[in-house]
Amino acid sequence: MNFSEFLAASTAAFNILSAYPLQWLGIGLIFIVLIESLMFIPYVGFIVKLSVAGIVGTQFFAMFAAASTGITPRPIDLISAFSLPISTQLVMAFASVLPFAAGMVYLYLKLGQAGIRFFFGNMFKEKPPAKALMLKSKYVMYLFALPFLLLGGEVVLKGSSGFDALSNTFAAAPANWLHIILISLMSVMFELIVVQLPVVLPKWAAGVLSGVLMLVFLCWVAAVTYTVSAAVVGPSVALQPPVFPEVSIKKPRQN
Repeated sequence: MNFSEFLAASTAAFNILSAYPLQWLGIGLIFIVLIESLMFIPYVGFIVKLSVAGIVGTQFFAMFAAASTGITPRPIDLISAFSLPISTQLVMAFASVLPFAAGMVYLYLKLGQAGIRFFFGNMFKEKPPAKALMLKSKYVMYLFALPFLLLGGEVVLKGSSGFDALSNTFAAAPANWLHIILISLMSVMFELIVVQLPVVLPKWAAGVLSGVLMLVFLCWVAAVTYTVSAAVVGPSVALQPPVFPEVSIKKPRQN
């Protein structure tokens, strides 16, 4: 894929989201609330959160594929992710946890146990690392997440499972490095914008705006990742605008 094809995939993502904007925002909000609540589990919260996010996040791809054919997305469809083969769920969880582990190694090398205590202790008592260091650890996570960005498409669009899905994703990554990097750069830009909000806005306003931007960005980056994956591993029809059944409108009788 080249840059023009990436723009075409971005347009396709916009078409999918704009067809059902309220539904996607509602699904995204439910996803964020449920996933973020898991991190409050003491000691293992972040591991559980990322594992579940990796598994359930795959279902977004299936919902995008359905929405491309005119099927309205529903929040309840997220649960279908747990019907995937156990080997696939383990691979999806691994793909989410490994980048996090890389970020934790970075923090440990910088601060020792103090750098990771917040993530593996009681987060109500422990303080997170400084914002600048936390941001750098996220960059490390994004770097290690690069090879896994097409994994959801491999599972949903190609029907691969378990280790086969993982190996096929790794094999496809070098040929599609441009799109993988562009998607990752969107995430980096998002982090840079969010971290600057408290500098230019009151704390409460920055918090509200950060939450809204997170919701919109989640839907956008998920849709773009799907359409890019569809262009790489799936049928070309996935990049077409959604198709809706025709609705006949009766004209009033004229007297």
